[in-house]
Amino acid sequence: MTALRTWRWPLAALAVLLLGAMVTALTLGGNGGGTLDPDSASPDGGRALVSLLRDRGVTVTPARTTADALAAVQGAQGEVTLLVTDPGLLSVLQLDTVAATPVARLVVVQPDSESAELLTSQATQVDEPSQGAQLVDPACTNADATAAGNADIGDGDVFNGMAAGCYATAGGYALATAPGPASDDTVLVGSRTLFRNDRLADHGNAALALRLLGKHPTVVWYLPDGADPGATASGQKSFTDVLPAGWRWGALTLVLAIALLALWQARRLGPVVAERMPVAVRAAETAEGRARLYERGRVTDRAAGALREATRSRLAQRLGLPRAAAVSDIAAAIATRGGPPAPETLAILAGPPPADDTALVGLASALDRLEAGVGRL
Repeated sequence: MTALRTWRWPLAALAVLLLGAMVTALTLGGNGGGTLDPDSASPDGGRALVSLLRDRGVTVTPARTTADALAAVQGAQGEVTLLVTDPGLLSVLQLDTVAATPVARLVVVQPDSESAELLTSQATQVDEPSQGAQLVDPACTNADATAAGNADIGDGDVFNGMAAGCYATAGGYALATAPGPASDDTVLVGSRTLFRNDRLADHGNAALALRLLGKHPTVVWYLPDGADPGATASGQKSFTDVLPAGWRWGALTLVLAIALLALWQARRLGPVVAERMPVAVRAAETAEGRARLYERGRVTDRAAGALREATRSRLAQRLGLPRAAAVSDIAAAIATRGGPPAPETLAILAGPPPADDTALVGLASALDRLEAGVGRL
C-alpha cells in the first residue's frame, strides 16, 4: 500500500498522457483514406480536385505502389504528369526510380531535403516556415502561378537554393521549379493545403492546383504507402526518418520527463553498513540444532549421507587427495598406508543407509574410529 500511495500521482499522470495520445490518434488518424487520397471525401482528401480534373478531360490514374505508378506512366496515352503526394515515405531506391521515370511534368508535394535533391538533381535545402499559415502572392514570372494569383501555400515547407521559385516567404520559396534527371519540368510544392477538399475553393488554390496538374492529358496520382513491397531493406527509411521533427522532439521530451520523474521518486541507496550481530551462535549449537531437525524428521538416510560426506572430505584432505576424490581412491589410500582393508572402509564410507537411530549412532562411531585411525597412520 505504501508503494501504491507513493506512485499514485505519477501513474495518474502517465494514464492521462496515454489517454491523450489515444484521443489524438483517433481524432487525427481516422481521416477516411489518408491525406490527399484521390478517393477520399474527407477534409484533407483529394477527391474534389480529381473531379475537377476529370471534368476538364484529364485522365486521373491513382497508384499506391511504385510499380503501379510506373505501369500507369508507361501505359498512358500522350504526355503524363506524375504527382507524388508524400515523398517522405519513399526509400532512396524508390526515389531514384521515380526520378528516372520520363514524364512531361513531375509534381512533388512537401518533400524533405533528401527527396528534393534526388528528384531535382540539385542541392536543395528544405526548411520549415518561420511564420504560420499565410496567403502569399506569386511574385514571379511563372505562368501557372501568375494566372492563379494568391494561394494558401505559405503554411508548409520552403525551398532554398532553387534556380526559380514563386510565393516567396521568409527564408525561401513555397513553390519551386527545377530540371530533374528525367523530367525538364519538376515542380516542388511546399504545402498540401491547396490540393485539399476543404481548401480547394479558397482564393487561387483551385486555379493553381488545376494549372499544375492539368497541363497534360494524363495525371498519375501516386499516393505512397509505407507497406509498399517495392521498398527494399537496403533503401528503406527508418521509422524515425518518416516521423515529423515535432513528433521526434516531443517523444524525446516525454522520455526525459519520465526519466526525471523516476529519479525524483527513486530511493537512493547509501554505502553498505556493517552491523554487529545481536547474538553470537556457537558452531556446536548450530550442528546440534541441525541434528535435532534430522531426528525429528526421521531422515536417517540424509543424516548418514551428511556424516559420510564430511568424513570423506576430511580424509581426502589428510591423505593428500582432491576434496572430490572417489570413495574407492580414499579406501585404497587408507589400505596402502596400513589401515583397514579397502572393502571394510568402503562399507563404512559408502555402505547402505542405517535403518534406525541406533544404526545411525553406530555409523557415526565407526566414522570417528576410521578418521582417528587414519590420523595415527
